[in-house]
Amino acid sequence: MSDIPMHLARSFDEVADLYDAHRPGYPPALFVDLMAEAQLGLDDLILELGCGTGQATRGLAPFGRQVLAIDPGAELVGVARRRLEAFPHVHFEVASFEDWAPSVCRLIVSAQAFHWIDPRVALPKAADVLAPGGLLACFAHVPEPPPADYLGVFEPIYGRLAPELWVDPPERWYWPGGAFAQGLAASGLFGPAEHRAYPATRTYTAQAFVDYLRTRSDYRALGPERLDVLLAAVAQAVTDGGGVIEMDMPAHLHLAWRL
Repeated sequence: MSDIPMHLARSFDEVADLYDAHRPGYPPALFVDLMAEAQLGLDDLILELGCGTGQATRGLAPFGRQVLAIDPGAELVGVARRRLEAFPHVHFEVASFEDWAPSVCRLIVSAQAFHWIDPRVALPKAADVLAPGGLLACFAHVPEPPPADYLGVFEPIYGRLAPELWVDPPERWYWPGGAFAQGLAASGLFGPAEHRAYPATRTYTAQAFVDYLRTRSDYRALGPERLDVLLAAVAQAVTDGGGVIEMDMPAHLHLAWRL
């Protein structure tokens, strides 16, 4: 599903606090639309896969439904539990979807995480867990290229220090017609995916921007020494460019109903 080494999925646990501080939440309209489509009863369970530190869980919790959020990262789940302690109907479990003992639910949600699940397991197990007519909702922020005034500054930095990162982001998996939609169509387990996009923009200081980049799997694949050198150069470029950078990060939502 992803061309990023799968072992990097566990590396987010090493930067749980940074992840919580600098990974954005999701537009409220996304959750309004999602819950309207799911048509859950009061007792229906929402299963969240790869909850991280709870960025999406915070959008689900106010709807009052039972939520079970799982993630293999103990540090990530610890932060999420603290963040959501005011919602007794939200529960967390340290587990991967591959190893989790299934129970039937009406809605599976996965934010920025479904591509990390073993593709031999992901869609077949999701279909097994979902009740007939149940809904699989996967979404992610997909960062657009940097603003034009930074493109020309960043390109030589990346060309010199990390040319493998000067490509489309791993989140392209969630683009319309991308790998997620293709996998659904090939599985024969779900109906055609419905796609919706939600504009979102995030403004970073130089330090906050490199802290955000430090939580990304493609950047962590560089290793600590190369990463430190690259991020120092990026931070200096943002500082020289006025001290802030505004990134467009639209959220892409895919909805698919179990056949």
